[in-house]
Amino acid sequence: MISFEASKIKPSLHKDSIFIRKYKFFFVGIISLAFIHISNAQNQNANLKLAVDTTKKDSLKLGVNKKKFKLEAPVNYSSEDSLVMDLTQKKAYLYNKSTIQYQETELKSHYIEIDMSQNEAFAKGQIDSTGKEIDKPNFKDGSENFEAKTLRYNFNTKKGIITDVTTEQSGGYLHGSKTKKFEDNHVCLTNAHYTTCNLEHPHFYITLSKAKVIPNDKIVSGPAYLVIEDVPIPLGIPFGFFPNKKGNKSGILIPEYGEEEQRGFFLRNGGYYFAISDYVDLSVIGEAYTKGSWGASLLSNYKKRYKYTGNFNFSYSNIIVSEKGLPNYQNNKAYYIRWNHSQDYKAHPFHSFSANVNIGSQTYNRYNMYSYQNRLRSEMQSSISYRQQWPNSPFNLSANLRHSQNFTDSTITLQLPDIYFSMSRKTLFKKLGISYSSNLQNSIQAKEKNILTEQTLHQMRNGIKHSVPVSANFKLLKYFNLNPSLTYTERWYLSTINKEWIPTQIIGNDTISAHLVIDTIQKPARSGDWSFSLPLSTQIYGFYLPKNQNIRFKGLRHLMTPTVSFSYRPDYTRLYYKTTQKDISGNTETYSIFQNGIFGSPPSGKYGMLNFSLNNQFEMKMKSKNDTANKINKITLLDQLSINSSYNLALDSLNWQPIQIQARTTLFKMLNIYANATYNVYTYDSLGRYINTFEYNRSKKLANLIQASISSSVSINSDGFTKNKAAQTTDIARQAAVAAGLPDDYMNYYVDFKVPWTLQVTYTLNQSNSFNVQSQKLEPRTIQTLSFSGDVSLTQKWKIS
Repeated sequence: MISFEASKIKPSLHKDSIFIRKYKFFFVGIISLAFIHISNAQNQNANLKLAVDTTKKDSLKLGVNKKKFKLEAPVNYSSEDSLVMDLTQKKAYLYNKSTIQYQETELKSHYIEIDMSQNEAFAKGQIDSTGKEIDKPNFKDGSENFEAKTLRYNFNTKKGIITDVTTEQSGGYLHGSKTKKFEDNHVCLTNAHYTTCNLEHPHFYITLSKAKVIPNDKIVSGPAYLVIEDVPIPLGIPFGFFPNKKGNKSGILIPEYGEEEQRGFFLRNGGYYFAISDYVDLSVIGEAYTKGSWGASLLSNYKKRYKYTGNFNFSYSNIIVSEKGLPNYQNNKAYYIRWNHSQDYKAHPFHSFSANVNIGSQTYNRYNMYSYQNRLRSEMQSSISYRQQWPNSPFNLSANLRHSQNFTDSTITLQLPDIYFSMSRKTLFKKLGISYSSNLQNSIQAKEKNILTEQTLHQMRNGIKHSVPVSANFKLLKYFNLNPSLTYTERWYLSTINKEWIPTQIIGNDTISAHLVIDTIQKPARSGDWSFSLPLSTQIYGFYLPKNQNIRFKGLRHLMTPTVSFSYRPDYTRLYYKTTQKDISGNTETYSIFQNGIFGSPPSGKYGMLNFSLNNQFEMKMKSKNDTANKINKITLLDQLSINSSYNLALDSLNWQPIQIQARTTLFKMLNIYANATYNVYTYDSLGRYINTFEYNRSKKLANLIQASISSSVSINSDGFTKNKAAQTTDIARQAAVAAGLPDDYMNYYVDFKVPWTLQVTYTLNQSNSFNVQSQKLEPRTIQTLSFSGDVSLTQKWKIS
């Protein structure tokens, strides 16, 4: 026995074997070729002797006519752990991450046995400590690749026997318990499963008693039946046929047949499919009905990897309903256009293009949308968008084309285009910042039949809006935050309106009644307005610390955030508003000359508001009860207690706005409580209208309650409800199992029958006060509601709520 040792030697498998460990030997190929040469020489000598032997024997047992194959290329093999060579048996044994390569064939596995005399290889995986099979044989032959439990393969004949193999076949997965592979790559399987589920143990599959796979052609099987969740379904077929062609192929599309009540019997979705290239295809399909209706469609899909993907559909139909001469006879032309396009995010980091176009006639949607969801929808929307971002700059651009179509009244709205340009905030003079945005819009709205008429184009609404916000932040007296801001807005339009009251006119024998005339003045015009705000805020902390530090209570913190802000906007009535008579009674109205502007007009009336708010938060610190490390826990007692009100400087009366009070907290980490109330400081007259007199002056009350409500909700589920109890029960059961001499993981052998569930309970109490004219009092009205909601998961994919 001759042995080469690199480290500790394992026992040799044969007395004449050479054991090699933990090395990839460069002379393995030389020894292998020597074995092959000796084997061929011995076989030739044996054949010569058998040819002249006169002993009478069964000719079927002689090796005279057996064809001896020779390898056409070297066989390279290696392993990470060890390689054992048996010179007598002409075999090699490879352990741990072993690999064999021969031409385009590659085999990887934990254990590989090579029979050099037969040019065969046998491979199998390994069972780890958890009982799971790892490093199973992985076989690759050209583009074919699969994994199996065991594999035996002949490099000369290219035939093999495989157990528990899984292969992917044209989007489906074929599992076989025993498989034979032939030289022409045809595969025969017994007890096979065909499925589209990609799991090792699929949820559903078709069981095939036996099957044959012809690569790039088809899969043919014997009797087959459906299995769902390992439960056989009594739905079988005597034989099966599954197409298995790779790539796109042009061919005829078989139409479907049926009957419609209004259009008669039909053949539809029949035509021809063109596989133009690997990136684009085209389908030309048509439909015909026995009552005269017909239609044609062009459908195309396109895709370029890492660039874009999309599809296009154009359909045209001649829809005939009923028969000529009948009152319900109709002959309509209908169309439908759909285009979807999306750019891969890897195509370009700074710009993108996408489209989702759905345009069609109302008649097409009524007769040619075959799903109930599409038939019942009342509108159709489209959008095409382009976005651009300039690197290392604050500028962004987005351009959109939008379409909305209402099938109820056949109204179509088009935004062609909607362009938005913006500059993010830039800091000037350290604390002063400025930003900019601009929006251009052009909109058309009309009925479907009038969408392209000259009158509709004259009613087009368009304009440009600019906005320049300027803001700053300052620190006053170290503790106060002052954040002034000013926003300037400008609007550009191509037209304005003018309203004029025309009195009654008598022209000859004709009398023209008085009426209001609205003229559109086609002349560019602009408007500008600005607004200003000045908020001032600070934070006030209050603490309470107990004198006795040995108790669990460690302290209380109260955080107050008072805020006072002033907002102002000038009155633009004089610049952009006019007043005219509107009826024969002499009533007048004030209107904006930009009333029809797509961005509106500057607001009328002066605005000046003082806002007051006070927000409170209460927190407490407690020492952990069971923690020996003296851990301190922070507990929130009240998340929010806020009081808000405002004073309008622009009004001549009723300047104080209603007082809003809100509170929110969470108790025991599961009970949420929310309360709010609204008060008015003014009193009311005999009709219940508020007057400019404080309620305190009348009844010595600070304010009248208008509305108040409180709601609480609690949510529990199976996890939180049974967590501690389940852990305790499991520990007790495991201890009892060990005491009875059972395995430590005995309890894991049983199925957990706990069903996940969720329950939410909500209670709401609402009170509102309304004025009663008879009693001259505010009378309360109380409403209480109690609601329950929840769900139960019977299985992972079945939930009842």
